[in-house]
Amino acid sequence: MPSISKRTEPCFVCGKEGKYGVFGRYYCKECYAKRPHRGHGSGGLIALSETELQFELNKDIPYHSKPYFLKVPKGNKVFASLFLSHYPESKGIVGRSINYLILYGNRIVGIIGLMNPPYAIASIDNYFGINKNNRNAKNLEMANNHVFRLINNEPNLASRCLRLLRQVGVKDWQDKYGVALKGLLTFVEPPRNGTCYLADNWKYLGMTKGFGTTQRSNRWENRKWVKKSKKHIFVIKLT
Repeated sequence: MPSISKRTEPCFVCGKEGKYGVFGRYYCKECYAKRPHRGHGSGGLIALSETELQFELNKDIPYHSKPYFLKVPKGNKVFASLFLSHYPESKGIVGRSINYLILYGNRIVGIIGLMNPPYAIASIDNYFGINKNNRNAKNLEMANNHVFRLINNEPNLASRCLRLLRQVGVKDWQDKYGVALKGLLTFVEPPRNGTCYLADNWKYLGMTKGFGTTQRSNRWENRKWVKKSKKHIFVIKLT
């Protein structure tokens, strides 16, 4: 069998020789350039066009009287589209993660997910008792609510979804990774103020200092610091 780098298949769109593989589909150079996406470095997230997204969001689905989380891969096109339009500068989802479509009534009404926490933030370290000696072990017991977006503004729906995240998300994380989470955290960028987290009894720790890292490898010492917007920090202990 040829190596992946040399493998070709008929182009998914036009049938010509395809050398560009994307999640099991191959494209010729011309069709690869035209496919819907959000540029390079999106970590496997490929967005639908606005028309395609609205078609999916307007589809009838089985009725849910309560919010329901449907677990999907990060490459799910509806999830990716809502994620990338919410975080247009994102480079994707790296590391451990669990991602969901939020179903309510007979529609998809949003997305939510958990992923690895940031390596070190002083206020979070102080709250959870993290130090240089226990950091690696403690970080494995934490998860970051890295995305939460609703397109349904029904009162109290957001806090109901966060309660569900602490039940379903935490259980799914343990099932997938074999780790019982002991804490969750999230970052909320102004002008949003995170009132739904306060309604779900998360604790507000103040704001970040406005710096972030461009690290894209498994070597923390290779990171580069850049100026970013300040964000509100919310945390909650699970045990």
